[in-house]
Amino acid sequence: MMHRTTLETLRTTNLADLHRWTTLVQKSLMRDVYYLPAYVQASTEMEQTDPVALVGGSDPCPILAPLLIRRMSVVDERSRTEWKDACSPYGYGGLLGLSPTEKVGQSDVRRFLEDLQNWCSENQLVCCVLRLHPLMCQESWFAGVSGWSVGKIVFRGPTSTIDLKNWNGSLNQPGSLRRDRRADMRSAGRALRVTWNQGDDYDVRAKLDLFSRLYNQNLDRLDSDMFYRFSPSYFYRLAGLGEHLGIALVWHGEEVVGGNLFLLGWRYAHGHLAGTNQIGRKYGASTLLLVEGSRRARQRGCELLNLGGGMRSGDSLDDYKRSLGGPSYRYAFFVLIADPERFEQICRIPNSPWPYSMSMLGGIQ
Repeated sequence: MMHRTTLETLRTTNLADLHRWTTLVQKSLMRDVYYLPAYVQASTEMEQTDPVALVGGSDPCPILAPLLIRRMSVVDERSRTEWKDACSPYGYGGLLGLSPTEKVGQSDVRRFLEDLQNWCSENQLVCCVLRLHPLMCQESWFAGVSGWSVGKIVFRGPTSTIDLKNWNGSLNQPGSLRRDRRADMRSAGRALRVTWNQGDDYDVRAKLDLFSRLYNQNLDRLDSDMFYRFSPSYFYRLAGLGEHLGIALVWHGEEVVGGNLFLLGWRYAHGHLAGTNQIGRKYGASTLLLVEGSRRARQRGCELLNLGGGMRSGDSLDDYKRSLGGPSYRYAFFVLIADPERFEQICRIPNSPWPYSMSMLGGIQ
């Protein structure tokens, strides 16, 4: 017989909560870097949000969810609309099972979602968006709530990986690289060198400044949306991950021509942010960076390096990531609607933000 647990709200501003949060993540058999409070705290720099972790559900399988409470507003031609909601931090986090096994049942998820819905209502949150971990196939956990009237799962597309178990020992690189990626490595080997640092290195801020400058130059070239731009304090906060943050820089002579930030977990590693300039692209810097990240992740015992997807399924970025040769997974998120009337009202506002804009596109019904 399952017993419901008492919902806990852990806050990073409370030292006892912070210690318990970190301990719960480190003891979980499903742990990954996205659940750590240091990553959630860094994510608050993207938007002005309050970081928390909820622990609830059932015994013996409670579930932890790191969340950001957002204060939102939209101005239309007549008035300003303000509200609060919550979402998982940017990336591939989702739910963390805390059972002594790796099994999370659909009944466990349903009980946690009931706790989450009550918490949202008590805190006057319109909705909560859970980004699901694709490498754990967390979308399958939600099969038992597919007909739930206050929530909906939304599939966003594929995410590519590099299989670190498929390794070419003689070349010290993934064994799955497509022919053009192997050509990149030969070109990079003749012209470029790569350096590696971690978040706990003494000169980490200097390395992050080098990466940030190159990354922002790349965004300017692509005329990228503000969503992909980060303040210097975001990068500095990422350094709080210590050994779980890897900073790979590629050099052409004394010039940095490419960089990639990696989040290094226990079973999985993730390519977080990357950028190259024209010289780096000429000599295959992007591939060299991902191979270096693969080497480091493999040394730590990781099984997969997650690369993410493209802007749209099948675009050039998606094709590039697939060319690294690993398996693909499905990325999805779950939208729990705590106040349906308010949710629909916000959806009808022109230029409403994510996830409310998804409703206008038919993504949420």
